[in-house]
Amino acid sequence: MKKIVALIIISISFFSCKEGDETIVENSKHADSLLKIINSPELAALNKKILDNPDDANLYNERARIYMQFKQFDDAINDSKRSLRMDTTNAAFYLTEADIFFASNETRNAKDVLESVVKKFPENTDGLLKLGELYYLVKQYENAFAKINQALKINENLAKAYYLKGSIYKEIGDTVKAISSLETAIEQDNKNYGAFLDLGLIYASRKNPLAFEYYDNAINLSSSNTDALYAKAKLFQDLNQIKDAVTLYNQILKQDASHVFSLYNLGAIEYGINKNPKKAIEYFTNAISVNPKYAEAYFARGACYQEINDNGNASADYNMCLQLKPNYEPAVDGLNSLGK
Repeated sequence: MKKIVALIIISISFFSCKEGDETIVENSKHADSLLKIINSPELAALNKKILDNPDDANLYNERARIYMQFKQFDDAINDSKRSLRMDTTNAAFYLTEADIFFASNETRNAKDVLESVVKKFPENTDGLLKLGELYYLVKQYENAFAKINQALKINENLAKAYYLKGSIYKEIGDTVKAISSLETAIEQDNKNYGAFLDLGLIYASRKNPLAFEYYDNAINLSSSNTDALYAKAKLFQDLNQIKDAVTLYNQILKQDASHVFSLYNLGAIEYGINKNPKKAIEYFTNAISVNPKYAEAYFARGACYQEINDNGNASADYNMCLQLKPNYEPAVDGLNSLGK
């Protein structure tokens, strides 16, 4: 009986895997970035310009942003501060500095810079929106709305402002206002990928097929971005349109073979729909290879092993799941059903 209960739970768990549910372990890309910098023709050309024009503050600001792209934050901040020493009247230079601090997770420094920007340049809507976005990310929603609305008083046609408001309303659960704000963002900018994706997610949460239209718009704007493709595949899966879901998951894996949630959900389909636990084990194993701390994948693979009566591997996976996620009830039930 306990095994049956565990399998019912796993069936539910399989179909609720969404991107962002697990922390993905990322390998360091520092060496990669250095190699790209060394081989960057853009940086080489800019360095030559700086040699020819060493007093041009704009060039140092431009180079700071290139260093930021490559995550060379010390070099980036040095160039940013140099441009500011040369010209304290250019708001864009301060915004670059704030962006660097934000990208390097120095959010307090980013906030300090942005607050000085909106004081020194009160009509600068970019500064207001960046500060509003920062408040949003730290869940200070009232402060975020204040800065966003301040920017809209200066310019009522700011797509980013409506997008940020929509994001906040979505996060606090006011989907009516979220939809309204996101639709307005699209009216102001019909290439706003994030607004199309978020509207799709809102409608998908209601199992409303209208979500497909928004996902398709997002995909048309950025076919290389897998977020909308994954969201569309997940909706197909939720609506039990399994063939379409599998097609899209495989399409995603052609673009990104390490897309862990596609691997997991294909394993879920093999186990829960196609009744093929051996094939499911392959997918869950690949997901674990991508993210060795994916607790739910260990549990799912353990259930598959249990299904084929490989209780040793099942027990090992359930225990590994519990090491990563103590007291995870489905794994506890799995072990109990094995008599462990």
